[in-house]
Amino acid sequence: MGQDVVTELTRLARKSRVFVSMPWVEGLTPTTLGIEGRYQVATTDELTERRHGVLMMSEAGLSPLDHGGLYGDACFEGILLINDQIFLFKEHLHRWWESARKLFISMPYPLEELAWQILSTVQAVGFEPGEKGYLRPVLTRGFGNLGINPAKCLAPTIYCIASTIQLYPPEAYEQGIVLSVARNTRRAGSEIVDPNIKSNNYLNNIFGLLETRQKGTLETMMLTSRGVVAEATADNIFLVRKEDGWQEDSSKVHVFTPVADYCLMGITRNLIIAEAREQGYTIHEMDNMLPLDFVGPGKEVFLTGTGCGLMPVVGVEGVSVGNGEPGEVTRILLGRIRVAMANPALGISINATRGELQAYLSN
Repeated sequence: MGQDVVTELTRLARKSRVFVSMPWVEGLTPTTLGIEGRYQVATTDELTERRHGVLMMSEAGLSPLDHGGLYGDACFEGILLINDQIFLFKEHLHRWWESARKLFISMPYPLEELAWQILSTVQAVGFEPGEKGYLRPVLTRGFGNLGINPAKCLAPTIYCIASTIQLYPPEAYEQGIVLSVARNTRRAGSEIVDPNIKSNNYLNNIFGLLETRQKGTLETMMLTSRGVVAEATADNIFLVRKEDGWQEDSSKVHVFTPVADYCLMGITRNLIIAEAREQGYTIHEMDNMLPLDFVGPGKEVFLTGTGCGLMPVVGVEGVSVGNGEPGEVTRILLGRIRVAMANPALGISINATRGELQAYLSN
């Protein structure tokens, strides 16, 4: 297992680049951003000089004093590269900006400038035609002293990893996966932390996976403090029920998902809801679904997320969903999301020029 991890990390490092942007403070900023020819000076309103560059994984570094690492005081996005385009790039950028606003962290760049730096990083990787990739842009409050007070931080840090990803094996999309349920670890409610801030503090979700790690499942269902279903540790969750005659009357297909108070308002979640409505299905956002609602005859369950797209679920805690195979509606929606991922109107080419990016962002 250990050698497999080393091999995977080595492969990932070879097929990655990182955009790094920080205020320049000698002794704190990574030394690569102090080497002539390896950085550019950014034009910002900040009082401190800001430098950025596209680096190899081994060259990038975060200060030990960065509050993202010290306290999880940061926000991020996960963005899919598929069919030679950055899928839903604009939507992810806007959600990232909104997370930053809620955390009271100011973006150092205008949206178009930062989008161009991210696109340039993608182009530096050299993805093969058709190769699947992933972007992880991160904004932290930056480096400060060892206290928690955000006022002690100088200026934000930004970095964006451009690499490859595969969360689930290809055969899982045909066979489906089984979920565990975290019983002791509960999803924090909106009265504690706004679930729609995509923050770097995922300890709650990690504890959910740790609680169920002996079960050998690939994902875990999480519950609220009331014991109702919120989401999976890294994905949104959906339940499908069909009335007799649904093939003739698509409104008899009922698609249920937890309310946004319990979970991240996923961009792929929103896409699937839109696709389901386009099919004529009836959508229900619920605040009272229990784990037992997701198992048994006549039901379908699937997950959605940037990394997985749409993943069929065929069992929960050893109890079958439906007949234990991906259902008909799940397969229809899986087909729809694959069509959407190939639609050039829903993203921007990884080979786009700056002018094309500007036009894309302004639409």
